[in-house]
Amino acid sequence: MVKTYHKGARAERELIRFFSERGFMVIRGAGSGTSGLSPDVLVFKGVKQYVIEAKAFESEHLSLDRDQFENLQQWNKVTGMETYIAWRRKKQKVEKGDESALAVRRSGVGMQYRWKFIPIVFFKENPKSFSISWELAEKYGKDMGELV
Repeated sequence: MVKTYHKGARAERELIRFFSERGFMVIRGAGSGTSGLSPDVLVFKGVKQYVIEAKAFESEHLSLDRDQFENLQQWNKVTGMETYIAWRRKKQKVEKGDESALAVRRSGVGMQYRWKFIPIVFFKENPKSFSISWELAEKYGKDMGELV
């Protein structure tokens, strides 16, 4: 559990750094990663305003529990802000010069991280959760560069 929390917090800090370095104002949600009442990150720059829930999972499917997802839907409805689930996976093969993978590349440990920002409308409702496959995330999700 602690390892998962630290992995998630690292992912959130990575997003905060990415957007901050590009002139955005960024707020990390209070209780992020624990309460589920506020999203992980809020991002602002003029008319570009995003609600982001960050997830760092290696599986082929990503699921969010019903309460957390419905809370994000409420944020979207009440604020009118674009709302994304940002899914980070590691060990993606990234071709040199592949700008679509403006995917925050990290070297040093031999890992490369790739983010997909998936609008909440593409998640499928299940009895206890909402989910999406990595295949659909790649198809419908946005790369980091598309948000700046």
